[in-house]
Amino acid sequence: MKAAVLTKPGASPPSACFTIQSDYPKPTLPSEKWLLVRVHAAGLNRAELRGRNNEAPGIPEFGPFVDEFHIDPPAILGEEFVGTVAVAGKETNFKVGDKVSAWIYGGGKAHDGTYAEYALCLAERAVKFESSLPWDALGGIPMSMWTAYGSLFESAETKPGSVVVVHGGTSSVGIWAILLAKDKGCTVIATTRQKDKLAKLRAAGADHALLDDESLVGNVKALYPKGVNTVFELVGPDKLEKIAFPMLARHGACVVSGILTKVWALNDFTPAMIPVTRKLCFFTCMGNEDIEGADVVLQDVIRKVESGVFKKEVYLDKVFKLEDIGKAHEYMEENRAVGKVVITIE
Repeated sequence: MKAAVLTKPGASPPSACFTIQSDYPKPTLPSEKWLLVRVHAAGLNRAELRGRNNEAPGIPEFGPFVDEFHIDPPAILGEEFVGTVAVAGKETNFKVGDKVSAWIYGGGKAHDGTYAEYALCLAERAVKFESSLPWDALGGIPMSMWTAYGSLFESAETKPGSVVVVHGGTSSVGIWAILLAKDKGCTVIATTRQKDKLAKLRAAGADHALLDDESLVGNVKALYPKGVNTVFELVGPDKLEKIAFPMLARHGACVVSGILTKVWALNDFTPAMIPVTRKLCFFTCMGNEDIEGADVVLQDVIRKVESGVFKKEVYLDKVFKLEDIGKAHEYMEENRAVGKVVITIE
């Protein structure tokens, strides 16, 4: 099968890290509980940039394979996909030809991922869907959308009509957070560090697009003196004490999901750092319970893309072919994207 194989981790430029092979061995089912999927499109994620550079992954990124945590990346990166079932294990509820997606399912971490024509997936982590959308449009949805949805509405329990700050709004998860929050009737404040991206945040539906500088907290408090209901922290946990917490209203919630600063933990953290009556939570897709209901949400979002409620040109920034995976990584690493970067596998 065709695959982008990570042959020189850490090499420069990014394209030097990968070798495009046409004869990489097609995987076979480890057991009858697995699926072999023909991958048609795969969204890129910053964890894959770290994997390419041999940077240590986070334990939650191994999904259901946390017991097999290790630092070295597999030969094939890629942590999400949309595609069709090529081989269905006898102990699954899938059939050949089913359209499926998966994210944080072990691929690209515990075993070979989705930068290839075919990928293995535990059936319990696969989500079935129906759609007539092109594969690139579908590829820009799953992981970023569910991370945003799960963070806002499952973890932080954001209510319709809430005021939400998306700290790191131009990331693919940030864009989906704007879309989903607005769809629930929320008021959205989205941030970026780059002035030239403010207009794109407004185009995505943000009611307020603010520059992420030393005046950010003051500007938010000027808009909402009593604070906001939800802060979606995508920049990193190192921004909690000075940025996220001061924005929160009483009984507000801050949910951490992103680590754009590559900071996983805080030294000397104590619960006393969390302001009284405020809540701090975290969202990941590590356990199977973290993706319960994802099939219904994914199908609903796909229908809203099909009907024009959510526009492809808003959440999908750029599409590359598998053969150009190095260019895709470079584009993403240079922070040029506003929304999702997707590769297609022909």
